[in-house]
Amino acid sequence: MDSCKCPTCGATLPKDGVLLDRESGIVIANGRFAQLPKNEFALFAALWDAGGRVLTKEALMDQLYDLFAEGEEPHIKIIDVYVCKLRKKVKNLPVSVETVWGRGYRILPQQEVKEAS
Repeated sequence: MDSCKCPTCGATLPKDGVLLDRESGIVIANGRFAQLPKNEFALFAALWDAGGRVLTKEALMDQLYDLFAEGEEPHIKIIDVYVCKLRKKVKNLPVSVETVWGRGYRILPQQEVKEAS
């Protein structure tokens, strides 16, 4: 059987679909999981909740802004850094974090990426 156990509760993970455990920062997809730091999880959740729509860097900054320390004004380039880190951490999951040049980023399930090709 190709299932695995949740690292926080020990429950068997679902084989289909993507689940976000917003409390623990874990992304679960097709029996696999990735635990993400707070900012990277927030980025993943924002992109996933967009349902495949492209989000601009500015829109992502607006959604992540409250995660930065008070008085800290991060540069918009930080989104690129988080996307790079996020891609490395979810590479074993059946999702694709895509760059849409000149527009922003989106996340798609792998099967949709294959169909679009």
